[in-house]
Amino acid sequence: MLAGPGLSRLRFHGRDFCMATIIFDFDGTLHDSMHIYRIALNRGYQWLVEQGLATPREFTEADMAANIGLTPHDAWARMAPEIPWSVASRAAARVGGVMDSLIDDGTARLFPGVPEMLQQVKDAGHTLVFLSNCRNAYKDAVRRAFGFDAWFSGYYTSEQFGGIPKEEIFETIRKDFPGPYLVVGDRDKDLAIARVHGLPSIGCLYGYGSREELSDATFLAERPSDITYLIEQMRFMR
Repeated sequence: MLAGPGLSRLRFHGRDFCMATIIFDFDGTLHDSMHIYRIALNRGYQWLVEQGLATPREFTEADMAANIGLTPHDAWARMAPEIPWSVASRAAARVGGVMDSLIDDGTARLFPGVPEMLQQVKDAGHTLVFLSNCRNAYKDAVRRAFGFDAWFSGYYTSEQFGGIPKEEIFETIRKDFPGPYLVVGDRDKDLAIARVHGLPSIGCLYGYGSREELSDATFLAERPSDITYLIEQMRFMR
């Protein structure tokens, strides 16, 4: 599945295998987003209430988790469709600012085992690419906070491309990095790249998407450490 003519190859225990460009989602795949998102969302919505622009409400954990992985516009349209984007965008900016601050002050955290998994994948010779439905400032904050340059060779965000879906952003990634490709994510919007372009994928069950949402994935990971093992299996497929 990950092999083809002209691809970079190495020998591993006497066998050939191909190097892949692995496209990682961030929130819900690498980042335990709810740890800071619940704080930021409540502050952003409270600002709307204080300005008389929204009525008080409490968000359930499931309601907040459903926003993870969406663009800010899509998240607010799903969560509070009665609030026009011209208003919601101001709250979204505050949510983003709080999240950036919580990343910078060390409150944010990756899922357990993520740094080790990224290092193992990198050490195996693969190229790691960051692709997220996030703001550029958010990407820059996590890049600094978690030392991502040690692992990632490229960064792509929805803001950078004007909010187009990931399967369209992939066209640029494909120009920048050679195949074969593997997609790793926890939401349907992540796996859409694989569906549209006929790529293998790993769905992350420990994130914020349901098993049903990830049913199209080639493989499913119960924990970040599973990703290393699954990549080891996939690279021998023909």
